Amino acid sequence: MDELTLILNAAEKRLQFILLQDEILLHAEESEPQKNGTDPLLSHINHACRQLGTHPNRIKKIAATAGPGNFMGIRLTAAIAGAFCRANNGMQASINYMQALAYNYFAKEEEIIHIVTAGTRELVHSQCFQYINGMAQALQEIRLIPFEQLSGIPCEFCCGSGIRTEKVQEILKNHGCALLPSSFDSPSINSLLQCLKTVQWQKEDISPLYLKECDAVQNLPHIAELQGRNPEESRQELERLLKA
Repeated sequence: MDELTLILNAAEKRLQFILLQDEILLHAEESEPQKNGTDPLLSHINHACRQLGTHPNRIKKIAATAGPGNFMGIRLTAAIAGAFCRANNGMQASINYMQALAYNYFAKEEEIIHIVTAGTRELVHSQCFQYINGMAQALQEIRLIPFEQLSGIPCEFCCGSGIRTEKVQEILKNHGCALLPSSFDSPSINSLLQCLKTVQWQKEDISPLYLKECDAVQNLPHIAELQGRNPEESRQELERLLKA
């Protein structure tokens, strides 16, 4: 069997992986993320390869969603992509999770779809896309914004995990855009495949996209003080470990 391409996503609610050969879909699998998801995901990939009569060492291209989203999920897929790339002398690429969600809905040409995903208690990730020649083109960089700013962003459609709270629903009630149902909150297999058409392949590791600090960083000063440690020194040590 020829070289394989692997797509990984664990940015939010779903853990997804896809295996391709020469752009032909061989296997796709979805599951709920596990707290210690590395081993189950790798075992599922190995099992899928055995079923296909091939071996993971034939995976030469790995694309993974770089975020924004769940801190552990993003680091999980980035670490797996890097490991496969080094072990198999392969290439890797990052996928914009927001663009993957935009491809869930086939809007008409030049219609704007606003992707809003959960950020913090008072902030959401926001990015708008416009379909041009069948491709979802980003209209601005991904931003982490307060709920209240959503009402001033023009769009025809809005979707994502960030619009599911009562507060956001109330803010968008008089906006005039169509709120897509929660079935659009996770990227479909076809959406991830669509993203693959425009990724940039590289040898370098994928850089996770974090617009907010993870819970460990936010809670570290309090935890360090309880343990009688210097909060700033603890933060510096955590940053060193995260970059290792």
